[in-house]
Amino acid sequence: MIGERFQRLKAEVDEASGGRTRILLAAKHQAPEAVLEALNAGATLIGHNIIQQLTASEEALREMGAPEHETHVIGHVQSNKARPALIDAGTIETVDSLKTARRLNTVAGDLGVTCSIYLQINSSGASSQFGVAPEDTLELAEQIFALPHLTLTGLMSIGANTTDDQTVRASFATTRKLAEQLRAEGHLGCRELSMGMSGDWRIAIDEGSTIIRVGRQVFGERDRA
Repeated sequence: MIGERFQRLKAEVDEASGGRTRILLAAKHQAPEAVLEALNAGATLIGHNIIQQLTASEEALREMGAPEHETHVIGHVQSNKARPALIDAGTIETVDSLKTARRLNTVAGDLGVTCSIYLQINSSGASSQFGVAPEDTLELAEQIFALPHLTLTGLMSIGANTTDDQTVRASFATTRKLAEQLRAEGHLGCRELSMGMSGDWRIAIDEGSTIIRVGRQVFGERDRA
């Protein structure tokens, strides 16, 4: 079932985006066996909100001989979780402060790796969401470009929490315009836009999303037991 749902969704996303947009499967509270089923069906991009689950899942997937895949952190990273996050994930999508960036830079240097990061943008201005304010994004980006062990490769945002499609669209457009401005200033590597979830991914694709983040649409309801 998981494999079939993934393949149906991929066909829809490919049609909507012309093949431009990838699907990140949000694996929060999912058993490694469920993730493996999705990977065997063609999924290549997995995201974790919780670092402990990231570590356990990736270890189990290695033991099960899972297909090669890319893993992202899509939840807030506390300072004491930076090391395990960087050991098992190639990209951190949720950097929203210089403090977090500096911590990741230090740990990446200790590990001898270069970490790909996205800036999380609070494009809707919601007090309940993490993210850097749009007006502060370019300054933070410039500070991060100076950190030797980090590479800024994209922006991430959560759409406005509303049923009004135009408001949701505007929040995604804000993030897209920031990415365009960074590239116009010569930062051509900032090419990814992680925007859109199960309820609004079509709008996100219209606004240039290169990665959508979905979970229950493929895995079904979460098992928190």
